Amino acid sequence: MRKSVSVSGGADSTALALLMWERGEDFELIFADTGAEFPENYYIITRLQATIQKPLHVVSGGGFYQWLIKKNYMLPGPRKRWCTRILKQQPIDHFLASFDEEIEVCQGIRADEPRRVRGISRPGYKNLYNSYPLVNAGMDKKDVFELCKKYDLLNPVYTWRSNVSCFCCFFQRKSDWLGLLKYHPELFKLAEQWEKQSYLMGKKKGLQRVFGWNQSYTLERLRLAEQSMADLFEIKEVQT
Repeated sequence: MRKSVSVSGGADSTALALLMWERGEDFELIFADTGAEFPENYYIITRLQATIQKPLHVVSGGGFYQWLIKKNYMLPGPRKRWCTRILKQQPIDHFLASFDEEIEVCQGIRADEPRRVRGISRPGYKNLYNSYPLVNAGMDKKDVFELCKKYDLLNPVYTWRSNVSCFCCFFQRKSDWLGLLKYHPELFKLAEQWEKQSYLMGKKKGLQRVFGWNQSYTLERLRLAEQSMADLFEIKEVQT
């Protein structure tokens, strides 16, 4: 059966590809480019392919900004999570389903996250079947990170962020947003501008309540608060 490994630049999918490569298995890589990726993700995926020498397919359902415009700046959120389905799941599934053969879709799910295991069959796709090599190998988060470090393929984003999802992911923590402000200020400002536009479009539609990336604070408020804190503790040189 043909095998495909979906990679994102994250530790789980990278370790999955490395594990199967070490075992001498035959498989292909597939990457769904959302248009809201960290530069580091492209770096890791490129180096991963160069290391294991497997075919890489890059698919897209249209960029994040393209869909944001189509949806009149309606930001994705827990109740309207359109981003994962449109930008990740559909492009990969449609590409793999186009082949006239059965495909084992190897999922980067670890042994310490059993709730994410969805079963073997994939509803709606007769030729696609899930498998969970990391689960079967008993690999947890520590094992995954160690395998990535073994080949110097641990995404540097992990030094300041909890995951490598889209830079504007609404699921990220406040510390992740602050990390984005520090390490990729241009991407933070872009997400901030999209949020401002979302509020503006919501008011034009007469909506009573408009949500941003987070219900507790706006990115502008977070940025200004962080700047005020930095100014407060700034050590100024004494003039002599």
